[in-house]
Amino acid sequence: MKLKTAKTLVVSIPRLEPHRPPVGPAIIANCIKQAGFPVDAVDLNIKFFRYLNDNKMYYAFDQAFDGIRSLTLSEYKNIIRFLSMHYKPTVVNVDFVAISVFGPGSRLFSHILCRYTRKHFSTVKIILGGTGVSGINDDKKHFGQHMLEQQLCDFYIMGDGEKSIVKLLEGNITYPGINNDKYEQLIELDSLPWPDYSFYNLDEYDYLEDNKEVFVVASRGCVRHCTYCTIQRYWPKFKFRSGDNIANELISHYEKHGIRNFYFADSLINGSQTAFYDMCKILARYNQQHDAGFNWNAQFIFKRKHQISNEYFDIMAEAGAKRLYVGIETGSDKIRWEMDKKFTNDDITYHLENFNRTGMSVFFLMLTGYLTETLEDHQETLDMFSRWQYYVATGTIAGIDIGTTLIIQQGAPVATMINSHRIDFLPVLHNNEFKRANSKIMWTSELNPSLTILERMRRRIEVHNQAIKYNWPILSGEDQLLYIKQILLEYQKVNKKLT
Repeated sequence: MKLKTAKTLVVSIPRLEPHRPPVGPAIIANCIKQAGFPVDAVDLNIKFFRYLNDNKMYYAFDQAFDGIRSLTLSEYKNIIRFLSMHYKPTVVNVDFVAISVFGPGSRLFSHILCRYTRKHFSTVKIILGGTGVSGINDDKKHFGQHMLEQQLCDFYIMGDGEKSIVKLLEGNITYPGINNDKYEQLIELDSLPWPDYSFYNLDEYDYLEDNKEVFVVASRGCVRHCTYCTIQRYWPKFKFRSGDNIANELISHYEKHGIRNFYFADSLINGSQTAFYDMCKILARYNQQHDAGFNWNAQFIFKRKHQISNEYFDIMAEAGAKRLYVGIETGSDKIRWEMDKKFTNDDITYHLENFNRTGMSVFFLMLTGYLTETLEDHQETLDMFSRWQYYVATGTIAGIDIGTTLIIQQGAPVATMINSHRIDFLPVLHNNEFKRANSKIMWTSELNPSLTILERMRRRIEVHNQAIKYNWPILSGEDQLLYIKQILLEYQKVNKKLT
């Protein structure tokens, strides 16, 4: 049955970053609006951030959201008080609540929110969507399936939700991806509505540089098949919007809201060289004609230097490119190639030279302790800090995210190498019982026996110290070291039990 009078509330929940309004729910809400259904949207994440009024307290919830510890009773009561104040009033005269479960870190809050909704609004239908819905729990069931069986939701949507949510509201509950994992990836992205940020109070957000900034999604999936990455699991095919469609969205946000700062949420913005270059040309021309002053940051991939000219970098800078986040991963060409990154240290230097020339900056994303990494490979990573220190001094290298070390995730190509590399996982303790961790950080490989868990942690810390030695800015350095410490303590505890 088609329910054109049924009203939907699209809800964003922790954990999200508080620095920009959520893009996915803004697109979903606009899809519902364009289909002719009444809709509203609320960002409970930013409201929770403002409610707590304490950054330290807000980020302290992360460990509970990540499952490292349980919520305390006082934290749980605080969430319930928050929902009574900032969620309950928004559900009046609502027929559907569509909750965006952004990832695993959003599942705990979504569980609490669903229970709260069931208790106070028993007639409201609950829809769950987002990548967090499709993740596998310890019982091997998708989170959405688990919530449906617990009667904590009425529907869950897997995969791209723009068409599915509209089909559901029209009464077609057998559409691919609704309460099943047989979803169909959207192919034609230019036909989708842009995110409608007018649903949110843009003055609420904790912008990083005191300027309004919003997300843009220009593509889905990735042209690369990096062995450690799970993105192919969600989007098997790389699909992208045309350059003029992307550019016109940015121009629209600028003309409607005065927004000139953007962050591309893509896995990489230049997956399609043609679309990317077309976008840059249009934005550069608009910048010149209207003095818009666009600034945008994005995840980016370095190409082989023979594939791109100096003009490529010039037009990027003129279009507003400021900071590009690039998965360098390692200083070893051999390891980077085995990761399927397909560029070399020589290519990196070429990009750094052109970024330095045009005033753009790059942020290095790293992954130490790869499956086949040797001490010689590790030394090449240490050597890169002195090799490219000049670009740190000029500001071209804005910083580095060293990360943790290789996590073998379900759905990543590296997970298919478990047998061939004779990988074993250390059991982890859960409720004082051992459980086999098949998607964890504590693994060993018989083909690379010297790369033990302790050795990976040692190399990770050594990379950290090398970055400090050569004055490379480290993202969340202290927090990451605390995480490494937790891993080591867990290893010590498990090892003691085993021996």
